[in-house]
Amino acid sequence: MKGSRNSLITLRIFLAAARTLNFSRSAESLHLTQSAVSKHIGALEARLGIALFKRLPNGLRLTHAGALYHERISAAVRLIDEADALVAHPMSRVALNIAVSPSFAQFCLIPGLSEFFEQHPEVRVNIRPRLLYGRDQGERFDAEIQLHSGHVAGMSAHYLCGREMTLVAAPRLLARHPVRQVEDLDGVPLLKRAQRGYSWDEWRAEVAPLWSGPAATAPEYEGFSVLMPAVLNGLGVAIVPLCMVLDALRDGTLVRPLGETVESRHGYYLMQPRPNVGGAYADAFCDWVTERAQTLNEAVRAHLAQG
Repeated sequence: MKGSRNSLITLRIFLAAARTLNFSRSAESLHLTQSAVSKHIGALEARLGIALFKRLPNGLRLTHAGALYHERISAAVRLIDEADALVAHPMSRVALNIAVSPSFAQFCLIPGLSEFFEQHPEVRVNIRPRLLYGRDQGERFDAEIQLHSGHVAGMSAHYLCGREMTLVAAPRLLARHPVRQVEDLDGVPLLKRAQRGYSWDEWRAEVAPLWSGPAATAPEYEGFSVLMPAVLNGLGVAIVPLCMVLDALRDGTLVRPLGETVESRHGYYLMQPRPNVGGAYADAFCDWVTERAQTLNEAVRAHLAQG
């Protein structure tokens, strides 16, 4: 390697090795031999004067220096690729892959996404409905928006919104079964969210600790994306994040019969992998999402101030 800079080919080989943590799989993905990959990495480490990988019996692991180098090189190579695409294909747009909790995408993100595109027409956003767990671990995303408590190994987590939760119901249901106090809930179907977060137990602990709550056989719905339509159609009452139902509360398709608000341990968080190699466009999207969440939080506070 001549000069003070490493070739782009070597840097791409390093990024592939850092992604797969295996020289053989890196070679296959790049259509090279394992020997060629090993030589490029060895030459790169020799020039830098430091090991980037720990060679283990079952694969590779980035050293501290390797992780730092990976963070900076990933961002740099991505910028180069974006510049190439912009010049070679001026009508093409940069693509971001964003994993989003399906309910957050439906009720909070997509309704305002046109605003981001107006600010950044050069960016295409691929919205992937994914939960944080139970998915293909080979998938890679520039950012994620997930329901969580805020501590995730290997990822940064910035709180967006959703901690305020409340009981909601459709007026048509309340017309048949009025709910004016907690005990009235015994006469209506109590719908449960099948996943963790926003549980009846958490709500009951603050609002009515002596009330028995829903039975173990109460209907369960897999996430708010299916629970919310059930509530809107009068199938029962449920505990939901307030930020997700502001529009329905404004237009009267949902009401808060008890007028209470409980702070949940969970909320929606903006997450990015560590090290963060998303680049300028991913940062722009994350900044917009943060601003969008601030607007939602202000709307929640305004709603609560109205009583």
